[in-house]
Amino acid sequence: MVASAKARNIKQYSITEHVSQFKGLRESIAFGSLHTKGRIFEDLKAYRREFSRIDHSELMGMKVRMGLEVDFSPHYEARVGEYVNQEEWDILLCSVHELKDGSDIEKVRAKPLNPAEARTAWSEYFRLERMALESDFVPFSVLTHPVRMSRGTDHLPDEVDDSLLDLAKAARKRNKALELNGNDLDYQPRLVRRLAKACSRAGCKVSLGSDAHYPRDVFRNMTDAMALVEEFALQLM
Repeated sequence: MVASAKARNIKQYSITEHVSQFKGLRESIAFGSLHTKGRIFEDLKAYRREFSRIDHSELMGMKVRMGLEVDFSPHYEARVGEYVNQEEWDILLCSVHELKDGSDIEKVRAKPLNPAEARTAWSEYFRLERMALESDFVPFSVLTHPVRMSRGTDHLPDEVDDSLLDLAKAARKRNKALELNGNDLDYQPRLVRRLAKACSRAGCKVSLGSDAHYPRDVFRNMTDAMALVEEFALQLM
């Protein structure tokens, strides 16, 4: 991943593994959303050791930051916070991957949600994101992929722009950034644009992230994300 970032002339690169990829938490918490692939780390120290293997003499000035993407849910907020706060981090992201019933927001359902069901799901999703922004369970700076609910349904509620604006206002109040996500730009570029517009109206900062799970995805769609920053005169975190 670092070599891929260096090849793209990135000056500062953050690696933020999912908190559910750590053995202790994965075994003690029933996460509603889990990746079936990827390394499971024994503990946070094992993760830190991976960063110590980087040959800084070959970085040619590129700064590598160690971080985590931390799932938020009221069901396990305190336990996750206690685990994450054992270490000092260069950057922490926060994300909502599941609804209050524990269902994965990205899950492909055998029976797609109808418009009324989708509206209810979106409302719950935005409510949880606002709760995450209000929480101090970990000192995160960015709410990542804030429109990811669109993975689970093709329906958008009529009030989605109002909900995005409310989310952006909550982020500004808490001095958090909302992410313009490279993965989301692949499949919902128009919705990400509406998010950028909401951030502009609210004066909310944004962060750019490629959401790269593989080296080939490093810097994915970041040129498009930067174009939105320029179009809407957004402030980067």
